[in-house]
Amino acid sequence: MDAIEKIVDQILEKGTAEVTDLKKVEYKRIDEAYAEQEEVLLLQEHKLIEKNSDQTIKAFKQKQNRQQLEIKQATLNQKQGYLEQLFLEAIKRMDRWNEDEFQVFTKQILDQLTLTGQAQLQLGEYSKGKLTEQWLENHKPNELELALLPEFIPGVGGFLIAQNGIEYNFLFPSLVQEIKRAESFSIAEMLFK
Repeated sequence: MDAIEKIVDQILEKGTAEVTDLKKVEYKRIDEAYAEQEEVLLLQEHKLIEKNSDQTIKAFKQKQNRQQLEIKQATLNQKQGYLEQLFLEAIKRMDRWNEDEFQVFTKQILDQLTLTGQAQLQLGEYSKGKLTEQWLENHKPNELELALLPEFIPGVGGFLIAQNGIEYNFLFPSLVQEIKRAESFSIAEMLFK
């Protein structure tokens, strides 16, 4: 019986050793598989964090650029508003010129005109009463016969000179518009340095 027990004990020991060895091998395989999966998950997590970080930085930069653009646009709109106000104020001031100021302006225009023959001068509503037929006769170029029309151009200051169907526009809004078109950039540059 002892021999059988000894054989049984040896078989049990051998089985236990094999089971222990198998357990160790299986634990090792499980640990390695776990470590591999953990490494893959950590790598995926790192890539996801990096991707989200890149997207966040990109979204932030886009928003920052958009805000800077909006600020520039608002500033530009405000400057444009100031320029419009400046040009409107210039027209209002010209409309309020007294008789002497208006006559000096008109004389300068007449001195530069190269017209000859007959022409008509029509005043804007805000300039009525600032020129007379006598004043025109005394200050017109020698080669030009200039008649003052009795009708006024409503809602503006300045004047038109018409000859043979061609109108020479010296109405204040038109003159300021021309200056605005030609000089707006340089005026803005001076004002907003």
